Amino acid sequence: MKNISVDHHYKIAVILSSVSMVFGIFREILIVYLIGFTATNDILQLYLSIFYTIGLSIDAMRLSCLNLYAILSLRQILIAGSIITLPLAIGIGLIMNYFSDGLNFTLLFVIIISGYLNLLVALLVTYKQRNNSFLLAQIVNVIPNFIIIPGILFSYLFFKNNIITAIVCFTSITPVVQCILLLMIPHHSIAMESHKKINLWMSVKIFMRHLTAVIGDQLFQVMIRSAFYNYGAGYLSMFSMVVRLYSAGRYILVDSFIGARLANWQKKLQRSDLFIDKSIRSTWQGILIALIALMISLKTSATLLYVAMQLIAILMLGFYFTTLVRIIYFKINHFENNPLIVIYFSLSELITALIAFLIIQYSPYSILFLIWIGFIAKPFMQLFILKKHYHNLSLKMDAKNEELA
Repeated sequence: MKNISVDHHYKIAVILSSVSMVFGIFREILIVYLIGFTATNDILQLYLSIFYTIGLSIDAMRLSCLNLYAILSLRQILIAGSIITLPLAIGIGLIMNYFSDGLNFTLLFVIIISGYLNLLVALLVTYKQRNNSFLLAQIVNVIPNFIIIPGILFSYLFFKNNIITAIVCFTSITPVVQCILLLMIPHHSIAMESHKKINLWMSVKIFMRHLTAVIGDQLFQVMIRSAFYNYGAGYLSMFSMVVRLYSAGRYILVDSFIGARLANWQKKLQRSDLFIDKSIRSTWQGILIALIALMISLKTSATLLYVAMQLIAILMLGFYFTTLVRIIYFKINHFENNPLIVIYFSLSELITALIAFLIIQYSPYSILFLIWIGFIAKPFMQLFILKKHYHNLSLKMDAKNEELA
């Protein structure tokens, strides 16, 4: 009976997440509809980009919470997380401020704090869900768009002259409301595992270990968004909306595919998805796609519509690589935890961020080449990293299956 209840809660949670995702897409379209691809929208997107970029650490926060759940109390987890994430949030905000030639200090402070609180929301949601409050925590987790969308309409109707400030404030209020609601959800005290107790420094190191995997991506996002902002009016707004649609498509198609295949992957690593496995082995196919995307990225244009079409084309081609990388990564992690892959991925993210920085410094108008670097070259490089591990693991699994047979 308990399993039936868990399955029922899971289905409700999936529906809530899907509805929230649809509302997230609607939110981006609504902002463009009300404000347009304008300089005002670009400035708004700078602040929202800080919030978004800080939020890229959410998965790392969840993993850290799971590692520390049975070792530390909730208060200790929040303290350890704050020690590392608050400076991180401040750093991201200051870097964006630097690359965008200065933002309003008050709004910058507000969005940095809200981004930090958004990470604490991720910790609290994970902790509460792990502590048998799955559905209630998930309901709180999907609240943001149900606050922000009415907030956008309210801001447009009553604070049109200060719409940037109003929308930033509504966005920043959301994690505050979530934190309050999550702390109100009752939970039982967790029995600590005495033989695994660790000090504050060790718990902070766990957060640092998980966060190193996303720092490079965060730096890249800051630089690429500031590059689109400096390129011209409307470009950052266009980029933000297209990337939002791209992320939603990846969530619907790729993550749903992964979820549907997990049970099958438990039985065998390969031969379960022949097209995927054939694509992994096809190096020349990947090179051809990368070259086509490169040619598209090198074609310069001065019109917003044409750049948008180029951006969409590059992202569609990049979807091929990111899909393969995500599926293989999940396949490998389904069977083993390989620290080397985490290190290699961290290095690839940092190298990408460094290349983006050099391009911005010496060729600031190559925004589509930046897209190629981040959405084509980086996953292509990561695919090569994963191929060897995937091949070795498949041989190991085949040998194991032969022994069992």
